[in-house]
Amino acid sequence: MRNLLSINQDAKTIKGLKDGYLTGILYLAPARLGGNGNVCKYSSKACRFLCINKTGRGQFNSVQTARISKTVLFVQDEASFISNLKTNIVALIRKAKKNNLQASIRLNGTSDLPWENKGVMQSAPSVTFYDYTKDPNRMIAYLAGRFPINYSLTFSRSENNEPKCLEVLSRGGNVAVVFRTKTLPLTWQGYQVINGDKNDLRFLDKKGVVVGLYAKGKKARQDKSGFVVD
Repeated sequence: MRNLLSINQDAKTIKGLKDGYLTGILYLAPARLGGNGNVCKYSSKACRFLCINKTGRGQFNSVQTARISKTVLFVQDEASFISNLKTNIVALIRKAKKNNLQASIRLNGTSDLPWENKGVMQSAPSVTFYDYTKDPNRMIAYLAGRFPINYSLTFSRSENNEPKCLEVLSRGGNVAVVFRTKTLPLTWQGYQVINGDKNDLRFLDKKGVVVGLYAKGKKARQDKSGFVVD
């Protein structure tokens, strides 16, 4: 079995332990970095430039090589990849139970793929899956109730999709917005802002709110594209 999921290997997922969740994240090589195929179809220019792919453990060449290898496997043999992924999920469930925790999984750590169409969530109904997306079609389908009941989706704002963000909020969905400073505003565009850096468990958020995230890293804090909000 190949290990595809990173389990509690970043600060935000570790914070989820206090809420009773053991979290696994699948990190692929974003956009077209994995070669053939684009795993982030709706990514903007600033999104690609500011991607978290090379933050934290992503700074290591070995990690980048592993992410590219996983992406190549997904593109070239999706059936084998998903079979391996399901085996990983069973192992995560077992580990969570052993530690009296619930299993949660984010499959699009550095990608934006339609996992809802690949039978993954349906094969593990006891697991809570969640993701961020910039794909408006996926988000609208989610809000219309056309997703597996154990999959939660949060829309992500970029420098060029604010009208879609407002549409999502008006429909009762949640939108992640990156702000310049750690001091988050109380509201954005008339909607309540909550602190999304307290943990990564977006499925616990109440509905119809803005998930405020602090711009991490020098490039993000100096962004002038409009991706980061002042």
